Amino acid sequence: METVDQRASLVARPQRGLVTRRQLLDVASVSASTIGRRLASGHWSEPLPGVIDLGSHQKSSRRELQGLLLAAGPSSWVSHDSAAHLHGFLDIPEPRSPDVLVVRGGHTWVGGVHLHTTKAIEPDEVATRRGLRCTAPARTLLDIASGTAVDQLEHLAADLARKDLKTLKHLGVLLHRYRFTSGRRRLLTVLSRLPEEVARLASPLEVLGVAAMRRAGAPPPKLQYRVLDAGGSVIKRVDAAWPDAWTVLEFDGAAYHDTSAARGHDEEVRARMRALGWTVEVLRRHDLDGPRPAEIAARLRLISEV
Repeated sequence: METVDQRASLVARPQRGLVTRRQLLDVASVSASTIGRRLASGHWSEPLPGVIDLGSHQKSSRRELQGLLLAAGPSSWVSHDSAAHLHGFLDIPEPRSPDVLVVRGGHTWVGGVHLHTTKAIEPDEVATRRGLRCTAPARTLLDIASGTAVDQLEHLAADLARKDLKTLKHLGVLLHRYRFTSGRRRLLTVLSRLPEEVARLASPLEVLGVAAMRRAGAPPPKLQYRVLDAGGSVIKRVDAAWPDAWTVLEFDGAAYHDTSAARGHDEEVRARMRALGWTVEVLRRHDLDGPRPAEIAARLRLISEV
């Protein structure tokens, strides 16, 4: 026959060692008096109202989120920056305080943590990530839009669109659904700048760079173009190219190009392309908001008119 601890553990194991009083009573068939004795002896603890810690798992941020979800009830989801970090959004660090969303009318505070509230949330706006209920990627981006700097929002939208066009389409649905939410106008502006070829681009910087070149009036480039040497071997597959103008464009992101070894390799390859007659243009993130895209676009237009 299973012991009290074994029955409780079966319920708590998929919840990172946490279980609600109601689950102990109704699912694990543990009496209220037994729960009281376990808590009084220190064998179990109650870190949040109605949430029992069996002491079987180490503390972690995800375990903290699990406890908040259990305490807030079934109509609660990890949200905002916590959900963004959980989904692996680009450059979103783990927030210092957890973010959990509840439908208005439910809990607004749990164990000293102020929860976000929403008037409503539809089934297509939620997901499960690493065993935790959370807002879906598109809803998460919508929730954090008003508090995120525009340049970071551009990177996030570019990265999400590049990885999963379904998320981009879903975001469009939500922007139509929530016409008066804060951050909506900012997101619409960001999305309008994304190039149609977003799924073919290899990094968020490429997405933003191609969009900047288009806005500057550059002719449509060939993306992921293979530059060949005199013998027909591939020197490099470049981010964008205008073969008729013998011009290639490389987007240098700090994450991949800011080491001495990477810079040395880049310069070696670019020297080989220049030796064959190619003009090699290089843009970094800070260049996209300056005059460089317009200067390159003007030169390309001039060559195409000759």
